Amino acid sequence: MKFGKFLLASRVKGWETFYVEYKTLTKAIKAEIKNRERHTTEFYREEVLPLLEEERPPLAEGGFPAVFQLEVNRLNTKFNEKMQDIEERKKLIQQEAARIANTKFASADIENVKRLQTAQFKALQHSLRELYQECMTLKQVCDLNFTGLSKAKKKYTKRMKQCIGGASLSKIPDIANEPFHAGIDRVHEISEDVERIFADNYTNGDMKTAQRRLRHLQRVGLRSKMLMGFLLGACLEVFITIIWLLNTDTDPVRWPDCAKALDAAAPVYRVLFLPLLWLWCWAGISYVLSFYSINYPYIMAINPYTELGFDRSAKLASFVTLVTLSDFAGFLSATRTGYEPLGFPYRLYPIGLLIFAVFAIVAPKGNFNFKSRRYLFKALLRISIAPFGSEVRFVDNYIADVLTSLAVFLRDIDYTVQYYVSGAYNSTKSRDDMSDNFWVSAPLITALPYWWRMQQCIRRFYDAGPGHPTRPAHLLNAGKYLTSLVAICLASLGDYTSLDFSQISTWGTGKIAWFILLCVGTIYAYAWDIFMDWGLVERIPPSDGPRKWFPYRLRQNRIYPTPFYGWCAVSNLFGRLFWALTITPHGVFAGVPRGVSTTSVAVVELLRRAQWSLLRVENEYLSNPSNYRSVKDVPMILHTEMYMEEASDPKKRSITAYIVGGINTVLTIIIVVVIYFKTMGDYDLSSGEAARNATALEGLGAGLRW
Repeated sequence: MKFGKFLLASRVKGWETFYVEYKTLTKAIKAEIKNRERHTTEFYREEVLPLLEEERPPLAEGGFPAVFQLEVNRLNTKFNEKMQDIEERKKLIQQEAARIANTKFASADIENVKRLQTAQFKALQHSLRELYQECMTLKQVCDLNFTGLSKAKKKYTKRMKQCIGGASLSKIPDIANEPFHAGIDRVHEISEDVERIFADNYTNGDMKTAQRRLRHLQRVGLRSKMLMGFLLGACLEVFITIIWLLNTDTDPVRWPDCAKALDAAAPVYRVLFLPLLWLWCWAGISYVLSFYSINYPYIMAINPYTELGFDRSAKLASFVTLVTLSDFAGFLSATRTGYEPLGFPYRLYPIGLLIFAVFAIVAPKGNFNFKSRRYLFKALLRISIAPFGSEVRFVDNYIADVLTSLAVFLRDIDYTVQYYVSGAYNSTKSRDDMSDNFWVSAPLITALPYWWRMQQCIRRFYDAGPGHPTRPAHLLNAGKYLTSLVAICLASLGDYTSLDFSQISTWGTGKIAWFILLCVGTIYAYAWDIFMDWGLVERIPPSDGPRKWFPYRLRQNRIYPTPFYGWCAVSNLFGRLFWALTITPHGVFAGVPRGVSTTSVAVVELLRRAQWSLLRVENEYLSNPSNYRSVKDVPMILHTEMYMEEASDPKKRSITAYIVGGINTVLTIIIVVVIYFKTMGDYDLSSGEAARNATALEGLGAGLRW
């Protein structure tokens, strides 16, 4: 999303006139460039401009500098008016807080006194929240205005240099000292005063708690809580059923295809399970980033009104989790006990889940967060055509990095297509019995994300231009992905599928070279995470005293608690060891079932990537290390638009709670009863009693066949 669209999407209702007219500025730039190009002939470029070393041609009347200055003056006027209003309201609130603190009631009615005191404190709390929110909104407006004006100024400078060969643009004022930007310190002072008053009256002097309660004005609405609670409760019940089914003994005579069917279908279920796990991870990431007021929608150029956020991500993940677990429970029941709900054979369960996933991906507008899906698909398109197309954005970099952690998922997609196209799903073949085509395409699928990231690095190297200080870093980053690509190629050519150190003496030259590349790639990637992506270590400046034997220290500009950085540094090393196994197209642990080892490695890698995301986005937010933003300053994130509904009437709350609780109770009872009778052996599949019991269950409306 371009800045102009992001600015329009970020506007707070009622504050529209306080924002910079970015579209007007861009139109002024285009008009002046067009005027310059019309009057700049080839003779002027070759003969006149060399003689005008100091004096440049006059700007057209009403050109961009004039429009720019008018816009700056307008924003200063709006800022001063709003600051005057905020300061007056702060004085009134301070007087009211002092009056409430000194008020003494003469009435002997204790209950009436408490009621009056409660009403006064609630009114004061409401006034403090409103004033604090206005301060935060004004700060966000000022940040966005400064960013918009800076971008417009840089765009004008760049276009004019291209047009007239580097004209002096001294007539454009420096906006760093303008009241609307320099006055942000006054906003900070007032917001701190509000926090202090709130802490003295409501949090026993705890400033951090006061700040958190003032910033997060709304909580998740009751309806969202009840829906998510219901979905998670149902997921727990289905999960218990799955655990029971996995521990059910299977008769190999009656069900000889059980083990093969489960082994062959495992990659099909992972196709939905791994993206689902990442959706849960994203819900946690967005919650943590919002909690620490990191404006990730701005950094990733996401529309703040269509971004899923924690609430909608968690609800969507809960629903998809319930669908996935229910389908898998039906599949296990059909393969391990012979119980087929609604008479569907076990082969249809995985493909039914895939149909649901395809529908969720291609669903029309108004379903399954269409705008978020469209945003993701556009980013994937830009990634896939790198190094061509538009310049690489931070969100493209981020999504491509996440794709490198989803290598197992991409291989599973390839396997699933071949599994159903070849007709293997309708036979008793296991994965080992399938065609060798998968063993050819899997390395190519595994290498794709690393190829895309390497091409992005090459494109950034090209865009940086000769002499730019970041060019060597882009080449080093490309080398990191090239190391992974070579390791993938070696593993494919040598068919290296496991690391059995008990037989290390039998390893050939190729396998030793592959193992060395895995080690080098792991250390390379880990060092890049620490020093570049996270910027976790910085050099001690000379001003801090004499240089020590180790002239480095933990980054001073931090947001998260200090122990968290130490935990990330250690756990990321172990996570990178698991990552090394994901770049092996058919990698497994020796002696461990393939489905278990592959799934475990993929899960650990996704969790590592989620942790990596927290520090990567934080570093990008604080210091702009990769120069993805032309302006380093990032507007603050507001917490008023959290996509959360207000609480409903207390009577309706009770009714909703009873309904949801009753549904969960009934589901639990049904599961417990089925497990009890099955465990007690009342449903012996080899006897005629099973048919009579199944008929009785059908009378209860279960629609089940034993």
